[in-house]
Amino acid sequence: MRLTKISTAVGILLTLTFVPAYAGQRGNSDSHATKAPQAHGSGTTHGPSTTTHGPSATHTTTAKTGTTHTATAKAGTKLAKAHSGTAAKPTSRKSGSPASTTTSASSTSTAAATSPIDFASGPVGQKLTKNSALRSKLESRLKALGYTGTAYQAAYGFKNLGQFVAATNVSRNLGVSFTQLKTQMTGVTVNADGTVLKANVGPDGKVTMVAPADATNAAPTKSLGQSIQTVKAGVDATAAAQTATAQANAEIQSASTTVNR
Repeated sequence: MRLTKISTAVGILLTLTFVPAYAGQRGNSDSHATKAPQAHGSGTTHGPSTTTHGPSATHTTTAKTGTTHTATAKAGTKLAKAHSGTAAKPTSRKSGSPASTTTSASSTSTAAATSPIDFASGPVGQKLTKNSALRSKLESRLKALGYTGTAYQAAYGFKNLGQFVAATNVSRNLGVSFTQLKTQMTGVTVNADGTVLKANVGPDGKVTMVAPADATNAAPTKSLGQSIQTVKAGVDATAAAQTATAQANAEIQSASTTVNR
């Protein structure tokens, strides 16, 4: 009987000993189970996670809570943008550039086109310089015909002195414009201020006088007889040309003889 009481007392003591220990373990377990998980800015609760990246640029985040979240990122696009760059534009050099060269050439051509012409330096002009008597005679004749330029300007464009003198004779004999006759024979005219103009045939076939640099289709030149037919219809152009040429040859011969004396 006594032994039974002692065994019962020992069992009660052992039970009292293990109960607090078991309760402590349960408390710790509950504490871990109810531990507040970390919160992220997006409002989704995640624990410590493992991130896996693959070729598809997709990463998977797995939380210990058992919830799986999948987010697809356009990593390939971002990577391409990070490595791609804007091709640098070539820097143009102001000095020596084609634009600078063109401008210089244009300026040179313009300067050359606007340079004054020495009308006395041509073959016909040189002969007029040597024969002042003939030059004065021709200037007086041209002035009477209404031409306001010098004899040198009037002679510019003619092939030789005989052609020039014959043209002045035709103008006097037939009463036609010397400038019109000269334009037909040489394709050029010279204004009193020294401006040279060239006959140009337009797309419509019309002939206009333009600056030599602007002539794209120069009008064909004509002989003395053809020019007479153009400016003076109804006359015997051949006979008129022959008469004017004979007069010119006589005047040039007379002037030459006077100079040689």
